[in-house]
Amino acid sequence: MLTETQCGTRGNKFFEEPLSKFQEYIPIYEGDRYCLMCAQACPVRRITKNEATSPHGWALLVASVQRGMLQWNAQTVDVLYHCADCGNCQGNCATDRPLPYAIQAARDEVVRLGHAPANVNAIGEQLRAWGNPFGAMADDGRRTKGNSLPRPPTPVTLFIGDAAFFLKPEIISAAEKLLDAIDLDATRFAVGHSSGYLPYTLGLWGTAREFANGIARDLETSGATRVITLSTQDAHTLKNVYAELGVSLPDGVNVSTLVDLLANAGDKLKINVRAPQAYTYHDPSQAIRLKHHALNARVLATQAMGAEPREMLFRENLATPIGTSGGLQFTHPALAENLARTRIAEARAAGAETILTDDPLDTATLERYADGLQVLNLYEVLAGQVADG
Repeated sequence: MLTETQCGTRGNKFFEEPLSKFQEYIPIYEGDRYCLMCAQACPVRRITKNEATSPHGWALLVASVQRGMLQWNAQTVDVLYHCADCGNCQGNCATDRPLPYAIQAARDEVVRLGHAPANVNAIGEQLRAWGNPFGAMADDGRRTKGNSLPRPPTPVTLFIGDAAFFLKPEIISAAEKLLDAIDLDATRFAVGHSSGYLPYTLGLWGTAREFANGIARDLETSGATRVITLSTQDAHTLKNVYAELGVSLPDGVNVSTLVDLLANAGDKLKINVRAPQAYTYHDPSQAIRLKHHALNARVLATQAMGAEPREMLFRENLATPIGTSGGLQFTHPALAENLARTRIAEARAAGAETILTDDPLDTATLERYADGLQVLNLYEVLAGQVADG
């Protein structure tokens, strides 16, 4: 990332003040505002058919505000919050420019200047009150009030997060069965708590940093060295987003998804193959930003389902999100639904009768809009087919 600093004088003393992430990314807005090379990769643009809501459109918007040609108001802020933060533009950029991160930094700047949309402020209040956007969690001994997280007593932790706990708790049991199958003891961690991705993508970076610092602090106190996530979005957050927030995990802590762990378990994971069926695999939110996840997920899917998936729109750096990233399900629910229904249509066009995915939030979202298609979670399928002995 850029490391420029801003210099000036304070009284008679020379001082050096680090640039904010927004200031660091100004060259990205300026350089990308007229570049159309990744436009075809943007799922939001494919739906809106509006260049304003495309990668270069968002870069042009921010650059225009900086140049004094536009100003932040309800309309321009609404356009900025149309971005799905899916990573497709950077994944399909020949020079790997970090525009998705720059757009999130612009949202932080918008919030700092007092232009946050009302629904973003409302979600922020929920996040600060509950530690997640879904609701209060009863004290069951695994976490205390506020944002405090449980102290894992083993060096391996299973990052539960909020979506699995509130929307798909059965996935947690499936994951633990799979860990038992490969003789790995892991303690539940961050049960019912956001990893910090949602406040980050909404521009609520103060709240996001609070969450991130809490998680880093608890990992350090516990002595944990390995974090296994159920969610690709949480893995992306711990691996990539915390650096944007200026937060570091303790030295020696390794983060991976359960998919990556199982795909590399070798002979320890023995799975009974089911009768082949016409299915497709959905790459969940932020999966394309995790190296090897797409391949590892397809290896496991083929192992469990008895055949390779019928592919929808996909390359290793390109996949259609379903409105579960970028905060769209909260800020622009109609757009989020449109993205999900588009993915369902892609599955039908591929001739699939079943959609398989691994992320808990994406599983719950696909179930909501499946319209007759069967939706299966990869962890539940694998757990149901673990071979005895």
